[in-house]
Amino acid sequence: MRMILLAATTLLAACTSAPHVPATPPVPASYRPMIVISASEVTREEAPPHGSIGMSTAIRFSDQAPGRTMEFRGRILYPGAAIGPHVISHDEVYYVLSGTGRVTSDSESANLSGGMAAYLYAGARVGIEQTGSEPLDLIISYPLPGATGTSLLVDMDRQPDEIVPLWPDGPPGGVPAGLEEHAVSRDNPWNLPDHALHDVTAPALSVFRPQRPDGSAILLIPGGGYKWVVVEKEGHEGARWFARHGATVYVLSYRLPHQGWSAGADAPLQDAQRAMRLIRSRASQDGIDPGRVGVMGFSAGGHLAGSLTNRFDAPIYVAADSVDMLPARPDAAMLIYPVITLAQPFTHGSTSENMIGTAPTAEQLATFSVERTARADGPPVFILHASDDPAVPVDNALLAYDAFRKAGVPVTLHIFERGGHGFGLRGIDSTSLAAWPRLVMDWGTDQGLFHSDRLGFCCGQ
Repeated sequence: MRMILLAATTLLAACTSAPHVPATPPVPASYRPMIVISASEVTREEAPPHGSIGMSTAIRFSDQAPGRTMEFRGRILYPGAAIGPHVISHDEVYYVLSGTGRVTSDSESANLSGGMAAYLYAGARVGIEQTGSEPLDLIISYPLPGATGTSLLVDMDRQPDEIVPLWPDGPPGGVPAGLEEHAVSRDNPWNLPDHALHDVTAPALSVFRPQRPDGSAILLIPGGGYKWVVVEKEGHEGARWFARHGATVYVLSYRLPHQGWSAGADAPLQDAQRAMRLIRSRASQDGIDPGRVGVMGFSAGGHLAGSLTNRFDAPIYVAADSVDMLPARPDAAMLIYPVITLAQPFTHGSTSENMIGTAPTAEQLATFSVERTARADGPPVFILHASDDPAVPVDNALLAYDAFRKAGVPVTLHIFERGGHGFGLRGIDSTSLAAWPRLVMDWGTDQGLFHSDRLGFCCGQ
């Protein structure tokens, strides 16, 4: 069950009829004293009327409680008004002050009246409509965004639901002698799991299935400068978040171009093309729409995603089976602090060197720099970068935007003033960067990739 109904009178009776008062427990080390906020410290901000005829009043309550972790909103729904169905990314409580309404949570529904509450769970598609002749006056409570410092890092213990090898008989051309795939754990300031794959020999897709799929799919490509593949920070963590919001996510581990593969610099793109085709071949099995498959890449993974965006039909390997008859063109591309150019002065040095060496030819630069291969029939593109990125200059994002725009590709660009490089979802909850996953979701909804997951005024995001 994804919804629990609470009646205030029942809770009160349970509390007052307890026959035994337990001993006072020891005070934990993390104990914080109660904070009481007086009426004078609460700001009531009434938003403009909701709806075309002003049938709903939204009220924002703000206070000065230090370190608070909960947020509250008031809503008054007049006869005929409703809060439309939307997916929530955190638990919420609807508490009815007066009036009556009908609340829904996925396939469940229930009638509420004054003194009743509904507890709604993260990931559910919820809504409430006013019923009866009196306005429905309610309070909605939910976690304050960023209060825990890890609100974007969800389901951290969750592992992939399935790992799918890309190539049934091994990668094209065989594995170079002496190469052995292995994972390396990395230290980080948050003491979070963080491992990277080195010397990839068995490229694969790690599948994260949503509890409530909307039919969309994301091929998620982590970065690592083509030196390794950062599968946790820029792979699994993002996959968990986007799966929470309805997408089936496939995290790609891919071969590295400088390690003796017969395809050389095209080895990663071979894997990306094959991954996109393999995802589409599993559409019925995985419950996805083969026409709503996007690609998302971070850093060097953004370079690979950009390469797939432009060179999706490049004939760079012989078909291995019927899967390779399917298209490799993404339906949308999301490039997060991407490496775009492999040319100086704006390239990321080690990424370029690992891809095409220290003395690339003009032909190599033209082929493998994303801004040089933009094409009019490419998918819509979303680009995000930080202006102060010390590793991959923001000029990469600017070059990409200009190239896609001139090619006639629908393109959106978001540049944050601060953020550095490689932030992913870590440590950004209390910064403006916390908005980026939602920006992606809203853009993807506009493009038809995702079904609507926009949250209303009540939800604080």
